[in-house]
Amino acid sequence: MEWKLVAPEIDRLLRAFGRGYKNPSAQTRKVLDALDRLVDVLADLKPLADNDEVKSIWLKISRGSLDDFGDYEELLAEGEVSSREEYVELWENEYPDDYSWYELVVVENELCRAVSVGNVMVLCADSQKKPADLDWLEEHAVILLDLLARSACESMRALREGSYNAAVAEQLPYCLRAGVVERNVVWTARPEERDAIFNGMDEGTYRAFCEYATANAEDAGSIGRLASMTGNDFLAACALGYEACGYDVCGKGGERLPLDELYIRYADGRDEGLTGKGMGLCSGSGIDLTSPAAWDAWFFDRARRGGHPWEVCRGGNSTHVSLFVCHDGREAEFRHRVGELSDEEFRAAEQSWGYYYVVAGKAWNRAVESVRFYVALKRAGLPAVLRDARAILARFKGEDLIGVVPRDVIPVYCEGMFPKSCGTILDFMHVYDEDIAAFGDKIEWLLEDEATLV
Repeated sequence: MEWKLVAPEIDRLLRAFGRGYKNPSAQTRKVLDALDRLVDVLADLKPLADNDEVKSIWLKISRGSLDDFGDYEELLAEGEVSSREEYVELWENEYPDDYSWYELVVVENELCRAVSVGNVMVLCADSQKKPADLDWLEEHAVILLDLLARSACESMRALREGSYNAAVAEQLPYCLRAGVVERNVVWTARPEERDAIFNGMDEGTYRAFCEYATANAEDAGSIGRLASMTGNDFLAACALGYEACGYDVCGKGGERLPLDELYIRYADGRDEGLTGKGMGLCSGSGIDLTSPAAWDAWFFDRARRGGHPWEVCRGGNSTHVSLFVCHDGREAEFRHRVGELSDEEFRAAEQSWGYYYVVAGKAWNRAVESVRFYVALKRAGLPAVLRDARAILARFKGEDLIGVVPRDVIPVYCEGMFPKSCGTILDFMHVYDEDIAAFGDKIEWLLEDEATLV
């Protein structure tokens, strides 16, 4: 079969490699030779400024003709399309532009050489192993690497001629770009999103939060400390938050649940042996929940790990609410060990050590619970801070920025894609044609890093 340098063919080849992470592995001699050819094409491309092992360049590849899209008769037989008109419509939907863009990334160090295209990791060749005798994907890998090399030749030619960076800046589709947009702008086009963010927030709690957030809601140094704690103190703080969030705190008979059972009902459950009713690593018979000494022994036990005792409202990786218990001693001991605090300063600091709470939960669909939890602790006179309080308040007011990320990037944990000048970005989104029509002119697109020659 003869493969062409057109976007549908590139996509068909990429599908053979999936989207999973690949550890370094031995490759066949044919694959290594094809990899050499690709690396040679990029020989005079300067590595990234923040990682001298990585080179990156955009490839602009034609979508080709309708015949390059696929086999019409085959798609008709499989029921994917029912007419020639549907076939043309499918092609235009999947390849609406004359060209498709692909980011080619090549990594090279003493241990391995790796190639990725977009979010597909094609291969990771172990440089310390002998060539493999067999690889079921050898043919696909060789063909793909050679096609990528051909396209990379064109990009490198444009770079040498001085036209590459301007073309990327002017022509790279919005679906592959990152940018920021004011939340109020998005709310104007999608008013239902504002309603969703405020869902469950009462006026009194919001007013109190506004006062705290503009004062010291994130400043642990400006709040008091608890000289001692017990397990029940922690569980009682959790109960305050659960009630403030409107959670049911009663059992089947209508009686209020004991503190430990209430915690187990709503928390993650992997409590590292705190209650004796949890699960997971370090689970056990529980501690004396009334004893400060038992709490201290459990809290400062360095072998206790692997659980989620502070995940007090269950959720996903980024969508749970945490109530951390912190103690000044841990940070001070670290600073003392690394020489930031002298022996005298360390001993003097001991006099003011104590416990305090940190509420955390910035996901848009859990922030109301985090705020209600935090305000409840403050109203009870407990020393507490709310992580990202000012950013959460800016979100409620619609005054913050939302990060726009490329479509092949999952819109979560994308903070590292944006400069510090953008401030704290809590939420990330993809944009589509209807969004571009509604507020595309309000999006501030980040500049692509310019490629340079060595």
